[in-house]
Amino acid sequence: MEEYDIAVIGAGPAGEKAALEAATLGAKAIVIEKGDRPGGASVITGTIPSKSLRETVKYVMSLTQRDINGIDISLNQPISVKELMHRKDVVMTQRVNHIMDTYAEKNVDCVFGEACFLSPTELIIRHPDKDDRVIKAHKTIIAVGTIPYHPPDIEFDGKSILDSDTILMLDEIPETMAVFGGGVIGCEYASIFSILGVKVKMIDTRGTLLSFIDRELSEWLAIILKESGIELLLGENYRSITSDGKRVRTELVSGKIIETDALLFANGRQGTADKLCLEKCDLDLNSRNQLDVNENYQTTQSNIYAIGDVIGFPSLVSVSNEEGRLAARHAVNGTEVHRVGGDIPYGIYTIPEIALIGATEQELIEEKAPYEKGVCQFADLARGLIIGDRRGMLKLLFHRESLNLLGVHICGQSAAELIHIGQAVMKLGGTIEYFLENVYNFPTLSAAYKVAANNGLKKIRN
Repeated sequence: MEEYDIAVIGAGPAGEKAALEAATLGAKAIVIEKGDRPGGASVITGTIPSKSLRETVKYVMSLTQRDINGIDISLNQPISVKELMHRKDVVMTQRVNHIMDTYAEKNVDCVFGEACFLSPTELIIRHPDKDDRVIKAHKTIIAVGTIPYHPPDIEFDGKSILDSDTILMLDEIPETMAVFGGGVIGCEYASIFSILGVKVKMIDTRGTLLSFIDRELSEWLAIILKESGIELLLGENYRSITSDGKRVRTELVSGKIIETDALLFANGRQGTADKLCLEKCDLDLNSRNQLDVNENYQTTQSNIYAIGDVIGFPSLVSVSNEEGRLAARHAVNGTEVHRVGGDIPYGIYTIPEIALIGATEQELIEEKAPYEKGVCQFADLARGLIIGDRRGMLKLLFHRESLNLLGVHICGQSAAELIHIGQAVMKLGGTIEYFLENVYNFPTLSAAYKVAANNGLKKIRN
């Protein structure tokens, strides 16, 4: 039986970084992936594929913005799904090759197959085309991620009723689509397909989109989505969702009937750790098949760790990467670590982008904090006019007395990049006066910080 210091189950962002960090620290490491390629949902079905599709769609959109470019460019024929997915396939292949090369460079064994515990220190790896393999691991890090949630009353066929894994396998672009779920995945895909000319109806049980973000940005996004032709059905739930193979019929609790060519169900994900035979380790899962861990990412079985989406919120690639590194440091060297927390930047890749860090206005109001806000519309920036982003905005929230930056909320082009300026100032305990006292390149969207800071300070100094 071959022995390893560290076994990592799952080769997504969390597992990848855990295995590489363990190897860097001198451990003999193996990573076990149930699919046929490393990368997890981030590379194969989620983040990178969807963002690659988004970039393609944005490029096509930019070519057809005649009012900005002054050039009449028309598409000679409808765009096929295959053409749209070309960039996705290229990026995904490059990323997979890079991961495999890095494993080889760091002497990390990468094995494809399904892992199952035989005991807290033994794993069996099963593959349909190979003999079963049993290994011993002194420490195991679980990083199996999540899969889309499938309600038992909906029959997903992968053709007309889809989830976030199968949406990118469409044979052709539908004329009409319903999206159930106004969270990150639902909003991102709704905006992408709307730009492609698909008539989209978005359904969500809550009264707002992206309920965890600043309310003003949520309302602003709703306006933009409606202007792009998306019909919002908020505060609605489904009674039934069925397909006859050609059309999808969605009956809402309110009695409305919606018929579309396709439906994307994007309302939650659940863990896959239930496939690991955890009963052999006396480990229990919560209601979403996820594991609870302590500050060092240890489960109740101290030699077994869990990281990434399988431990729940916030389910971000950036956080999963860091969790992998931290768990590996504790597992290999016993270095005490702390779970990633505090103010974390969020990037939501709708069209336009949304990014945020820190407190929302709702939170500051509930806390009765003495705050003020400063706002800049991208239409007031030379760069905003040049690139044609007349609807973007940046909002700063700051303490009225100390002037410390409390939150940054952005909707518009490059929001996910711009947010890091605010993040740096917040982490270093800076005030919004920083933005006024420093020079920014011209013309840039970064100058929005200076305009927003000036706008906010005027309110408390007049």
